[in-house]
Amino acid sequence: MSNEEILKAFHMMWDNFPEAVTITQKSREIVAVNKKAAEFGLTPGIKCSSIGKPENHAGCKCNQAVDTGEPQICTYEGNFGKAYGYWIPIADKPEWVIHFGVGYAFEYPKIDRSPKKSTESLHGLTKGTDLEPTMAAMAQGEANGVMMYYALARLAKEQGLGDVAQTFIESANQEAVHAGFYATLNGKYPKDFWQFVAGVAKAEYKGETSIKALADKVREAGLTAAADEMEVFAKQEGHHGVVIDELIAKHAPKSSAAPAQKTFVCSVCGYEHVGEAPPEVCPVCGQPATVFKEKVQPAQKVFVCSVCGYEHVGEAPPEVCPVCGQPSTVFKEKV
Repeated sequence: MSNEEILKAFHMMWDNFPEAVTITQKSREIVAVNKKAAEFGLTPGIKCSSIGKPENHAGCKCNQAVDTGEPQICTYEGNFGKAYGYWIPIADKPEWVIHFGVGYAFEYPKIDRSPKKSTESLHGLTKGTDLEPTMAAMAQGEANGVMMYYALARLAKEQGLGDVAQTFIESANQEAVHAGFYATLNGKYPKDFWQFVAGVAKAEYKGETSIKALADKVREAGLTAAADEMEVFAKQEGHHGVVIDELIAKHAPKSSAAPAQKTFVCSVCGYEHVGEAPPEVCPVCGQPATVFKEKVQPAQKVFVCSVCGYEHVGEAPPEVCPVCGQPSTVFKEKV
């Protein structure tokens, strides 16, 4: 960059900063100042070392910034308590340093960054209102946008356009947030979601099996690269189930008083719904209630992992606990 371009960028970036900022040479001659520095009487052409008492410049790290090419920082007592001084070398002009302090001319408000729980829920606010169909359409449209942008990102990567792909990915992530927002307004998923996600976990485990089987067919068709990637997807689906089970074991409320209810399994995706009747629409794959089949619950044993508390229903404990990874020997049959 030329000197003029650097100065233009400096003023664009720093002119409205509430502290004094200068570009200073190693010789201590000031090259440029922002508005606040000008208010303090600093002007280009003078040496900053000539301002104030000599002892005030004892901690200057301009030389170190220029010689090392690395930013330098020091702490000192400012007008509002502890303040910080910075010397940042400019890449295209190594003998020039951006110099400023924080806490000298301006008292910055203290920001409370502790996490806060939301006291107001958006769940179901539009359900049963005239807005419900609109929000449903918005959620579906945004979900379609996620698919579109990720597909475009893949195509951009194939063409070596990494920056374009990243832009599409960022857009896809934002669209996903939007879709979740509209779905929450419509109460598409239950607010007390633990029983729901337990059913989702089972669908994820089934997804691992079904996608692996599909990958085998794709490989038989000669599409090796696609099959390789689909096998990765299959493993990820199974891992989603494991992660959900871990969350349930760690966070879900424990209740032994839940009434016995029927279990209905979606024959398309494997989602399990617990209740007196199947849902009108599968919340995972969108299929109607007619695809659900009631699950026959055989009398089976329950085995409890003595390490993490995960409960396994079956004739024998699992070879490995899907939550904490311990072997079957740590399981005890629940009486």
